[in-house]
Amino acid sequence: MSIEIDKQLCMKVSFPDDPKISRIFEGLPPLFKIEKEGGWVTVYCPVGYEISREFFKFKVREFYRIYRALRVEGGRKIWKGHVIILEPKKTKVLRVRFSPSELELLKIAADRAKESLPEYVRTTLFTRMAKELGL
Repeated sequence: MSIEIDKQLCMKVSFPDDPKISRIFEGLPPLFKIEKEGGWVTVYCPVGYEISREFFKFKVREFYRIYRALRVEGGRKIWKGHVIILEPKKTKVLRVRFSPSELELLKIAADRAKESLPEYVRTTLFTRMAKELGL
């Protein structure tokens, strides 16, 4: 079963058509749409994506050149040590109600995971979503 997300809802990552950069985005799930046009590659990312320098075996200067080449719309890019984080803007709010005891348990779990409560809840939801959607 294929999942289609409207490209306009996604973070848009563009870069010059360079094989070294393109290989970073090879093998992504079909949820990510890739288009090539006029010497540029555009990747529509419905969720965040992390690029590890060690995983792709880039030298530091080469990795920094790639960081500078990436153009992000509808999100942001973050340089964090040996990782580039591509993160979509979070503009939608979902209200959820918990009992006091459920909320306390969530706070304890988040604390043990060394995450903020919102970060813990988002991570947990995305893990379950990925499993349900077979990603």
